[in-house]
Amino acid sequence: MRIPIPVVILLVITVCGGVWWKNTRHMDFMTPPSAAKLEEVRLRVEAELPPEEIAAVVPPVVVKEPEPPPPPPEPPKPEIDLGDLATPPILQQYGERVPQGTEHLIELANALEEKGDFPRALLAWERVIDLARPDAAQAAGAISSIRRLRPTLPEWNTTPEAMIPIILYASTGKTNVKTLTPVLTGIAHDLEAASSGIVKVKAVVNAGKTSKSGKGPAPVALWLAGSVKKPSSTEVLSFTAKSPETLRAEILKTAFLLIQSQLVRTTAYTPIAALAEGEDPQSALNFRVTRLCWSEFAAGLNLPPKKQP
Repeated sequence: MRIPIPVVILLVITVCGGVWWKNTRHMDFMTPPSAAKLEEVRLRVEAELPPEEIAAVVPPVVVKEPEPPPPPPEPPKPEIDLGDLATPPILQQYGERVPQGTEHLIELANALEEKGDFPRALLAWERVIDLARPDAAQAAGAISSIRRLRPTLPEWNTTPEAMIPIILYASTGKTNVKTLTPVLTGIAHDLEAASSGIVKVKAVVNAGKTSKSGKGPAPVALWLAGSVKKPSSTEVLSFTAKSPETLRAEILKTAFLLIQSQLVRTTAYTPIAALAEGEDPQSALNFRVTRLCWSEFAAGLNLPPKKQP
């Protein structure tokens, strides 16, 4: 026998409602839970949850950038060619190296000094100032080296027959001749020493007319010439010495000016710088006029004078 559907529906509703009523009749759905109840529920839920895995804090790895590689070492400078050191040097030595520049000549001179070949080093230093075109610092360094080396070496020429003869002329009033002659002779020897034995200097004093006024010292005219029959000559420069004590210094200063201007007029050598204020002209003749320039200067005076165009 089949149960009618309305009956079934009524029975289901009755059973569900009875179960719900039995289990919830003591529950209060209208009053909100207290804070203590909520905390209790929270703690119970947290206790039932699995423990949270706390990831270990790992500091970030600092990657250090590699240091740049050191720069490669500079290749060693090639050693300078010192040339033939067995053959005796000549006065014009190292002139052929001038096109390679002043720095090359300075490097060559230093290398020769390091090797202990001081005669050749002196020649290289002289090429710096007479054939190259040094700046002020380079010229000063070369002159300092010449000043250091020259006194330690023998004279270039020790054979009197090989000396080039020139004449140092002075013309003054008759009253001044006695005072002037020994001073001029001494300076002639000083010029020979400055040339390192290359030049033979003879001193000649010409007595001129004495000033009619007779007041003050007589002026002195100075020039240099060759010893041949028809020689060339420097220009003539005059000065007046205020006292016998200043006569030697005035002659040396004038002789330097004559040699300096003659080399400029007749040769292609690097011009010799003018005397500095207070500079000793004897020192300038010794160390700023090279031995090659002394030779060219004296040889030029013994040639016939060039005809003026």
